Amino acid sequence: MNKKFLNYTDWQGTADTLHMYLQMLGKVKLMRCHQRPEWAHVRLYLTVEGVSTGIIPGDDSPFEIQANFMKHLVIFRNGNGKVVTFTLQDGLSVMEFYKQFMKGLEEIGSPTAINVRAQEFYDPIDFDKDTKHHHYDKEAVQLWHQNHLFAHEALRGFLSGFRGKVDGPAYYFGTMDLTGIVYSGESAPFGMNKPISDHAFDERYFECGFWPGDVNYPRPAFYGLPYPFISDIKGNDHLIRPAMAIFKPEKKEFFLTLEDALAYDDPFDAVHQFLQSSFDIMQKVRPWQHLDWITTPLTYTK
Repeated sequence: MNKKFLNYTDWQGTADTLHMYLQMLGKVKLMRCHQRPEWAHVRLYLTVEGVSTGIIPGDDSPFEIQANFMKHLVIFRNGNGKVVTFTLQDGLSVMEFYKQFMKGLEEIGSPTAINVRAQEFYDPIDFDKDTKHHHYDKEAVQLWHQNHLFAHEALRGFLSGFRGKVDGPAYYFGTMDLTGIVYSGESAPFGMNKPISDHAFDERYFECGFWPGDVNYPRPAFYGLPYPFISDIKGNDHLIRPAMAIFKPEKKEFFLTLEDALAYDDPFDAVHQFLQSSFDIMQKVRPWQHLDWITTPLTYTK
């Protein structure tokens, strides 16, 4: 497997531009898709060639949008066979991407107005005015995609161990992370009158994921996040696996950097150990009611 990776600072211009591009795909889903718990209706899906919206309800026909990082194209397709594309290339500003993106939606028969303000971003600029972000390093984007393919398989392997309700892995366009969730089935309202968080946090769960770093923490990393949040793991630090993984009380999260995961002989096993130990520690601190059933192995025959 490819063990190369980029810290956020190595490709910040492209990372930020790509983040804005992909937000537009998610915002179309926000406007058109039926609502689901924990914002599941706005998630994007990793493909072997890039990122896709999956099927979206359209005006005349269902459609999908794909950002293809092998061919470096944005591809619109609808159920009537209509295909519209435009090219991803260095110098394509977010403003110009927005113009071509809106034109693509019109040409496949499903024009969609979206909120043009960048979400959950340190330097928000309206898409239709953003000429600052215009970088597209093809090699960096492809390496980002390869890292996500590894993360997708590692997360999917961990999530396969649960019988209960599981989501993902899927991509959140706001925080730019690839996320999977194991649910407990127990209500836990956030209750802070914050629209995004109130819908994101309303049930006890364990979130696991991968994100490529940001301005505050530039190292790409896997994480484990219990909800309700935990700031004290009550002396269970010694149970965290593998050795290079940590718990950060100020973040209320477990972390294993991508660099550290890839340093192991079996990176997939390292990520699995990390996520499983994080989940197990959460259960020691705040156990779930139906854990035995949720963790009962499936017994399909092949």
